[in-house]
Amino acid sequence: MIATPIPFSKFAAAWLPTLAVTATVNPTPRLADAFVFTAGGVTLPPVTCILGALGIALARPLARKREAGNGLGAFVLVTVIMLLVVELWVIESQPNALFAFVIAIGLGFSGYSLIELAGAEVTGFVKRVFKISETTPREPGDKTEDPSS
Repeated sequence: MIATPIPFSKFAAAWLPTLAVTATVNPTPRLADAFVFTAGGVTLPPVTCILGALGIALARPLARKREAGNGLGAFVLVTVIMLLVVELWVIESQPNALFAFVIAIGLGFSGYSLIELAGAEVTGFVKRVFKISETTPREPGDKTEDPSS
């Protein structure tokens, strides 16, 4: 806690030079932002999109052995799905180019696991919904037929 007020001249003598040193007047633009263009009202960052696609393509040969046992068709399908996911994510959120590349490598490497996880979650949700609807007690006076009888 400040016991005595600080005169403005002392405050300015300390803070104004600090502000001048740390403020950036003209920040350098990111390289990926230099080539951004708009098509149909959608902003497209081509450098980041290319890096995302490269991340998927370069990481797919490193995919897990469990995925390789599913055949070439499934491998190509998962690759295409991951490419679509990465490109849509890049266009929507426009991350930094390096971040997009790193995330794309992760998705390319573990894309099948991600799809398996999403499928298991959807399957579990659907099973819970049907289980709830089967165990919901009927209201007294409900004239619908009971399928178990």
